[in-house]
Amino acid sequence: MSLADVDREHVLKAIDEFDVLGREAFLSKYGFKEARQYVVHYEGREYDSKALIGAAHGVATGRALAAKDFSGGVRTVGARLTDLGFDFRDLELMPDAADGFGELSDYPEGTTFKNRAEVSASKVHRALQAGIVGTGKSGAESIVSSGGYEDDDDRGDELIYTGHGGRDGRGRQIENQSFAAPGNAALRTSWLTGDPVRVVRGPDPKSPHAPDQGYRYDGLFRVEDAAIVPGQGGFQICRFQMVKVSRAADVTFGVGDYLLPAAPQHPTVPVGNAAPGRKPVTAQRIVRSTKVVEYVKKIHDHTCQICSTRLSLGSGEGYSEGAHIQALGGLHRGPDVLPNVLCLCANCHVQFDRGAIVIGADRTVVRDGKPAGSLNELDVHKVGDEFLEYHRKAHS
Repeated sequence: MSLADVDREHVLKAIDEFDVLGREAFLSKYGFKEARQYVVHYEGREYDSKALIGAAHGVATGRALAAKDFSGGVRTVGARLTDLGFDFRDLELMPDAADGFGELSDYPEGTTFKNRAEVSASKVHRALQAGIVGTGKSGAESIVSSGGYEDDDDRGDELIYTGHGGRDGRGRQIENQSFAAPGNAALRTSWLTGDPVRVVRGPDPKSPHAPDQGYRYDGLFRVEDAAIVPGQGGFQICRFQMVKVSRAADVTFGVGDYLLPAAPQHPTVPVGNAAPGRKPVTAQRIVRSTKVVEYVKKIHDHTCQICSTRLSLGSGEGYSEGAHIQALGGLHRGPDVLPNVLCLCANCHVQFDRGAIVIGADRTVVRDGKPAGSLNELDVHKVGDEFLEYHRKAHS
């Protein structure tokens, strides 16, 4: 008997059965009492965590586990469910009403905590085990970075963070990750919305930026990029590039990068409240303009290769944007070469960068999951198949 036998699909089947039978009948069937402390939140509903994984073990092996067969605490059931990407909660420390985004006035940047229980009680990061708090609908409130994944890379004001899921009971990556997993979906939503995420660092011997012991709240970070890429273990992983929100960030830009003037971004003020715990921040945007990009825009006469729009600025002058298919820098490290660049209008550029537009191997343009014409190419500018394939996988 081992909880490592249980995978995400087994838990989902147990959840389906729970929904069909109802809580009382489900608990009675498998011989469990109603959970008083530990539960799983999934798609807006609450499930008794120990009973759920006991039933899931039956789906996986043919033998359901009874309550007496295993412990249902944080280190056992909690650890397994969290690793499978489920939102495991301690009801004593994490009331639903505690949801919150942005800064918490009682816990300024630099606040330290002895352990995860203290972090959870403060609501800076509400989960006891999960590294990501949030949902695909609302985005991520917070993450904990402690070097738990081999692909993590802590660079101080820039954090390359690995999503969750696909690991066995020993912490080894044995499956591909997906943006469908709740925490990964939450961070991807934060990338799309631009809302900042609280970052808590824990001990990580690989990082000079991590505390030697305990946990430390290190401020707000913005998700600059999100993609599915090959990990060191040979499986596809969700990776997120997170950059600290700061008025005076120490950032080094490569040749050909130009920093636009900073502009304040004002958060939405909730109705009936004066924006507690929030403050204006400065956003910075990098615009890359290389000789390759300028050449591509010129030969296409600033006409979008996807929608054929040409934006006129008067006197015959046009405006377009050069889009690197495998993006430069960040998570992707793509090359600045002709086959890796498209000439796009501003609208298609944003949608392409965010994965709302992908291009098939046959050059079919797929917008929001539906065919939308074909990519326009020139004999003097052939787009590389390998770059389009990379883009499709990154946004699958």
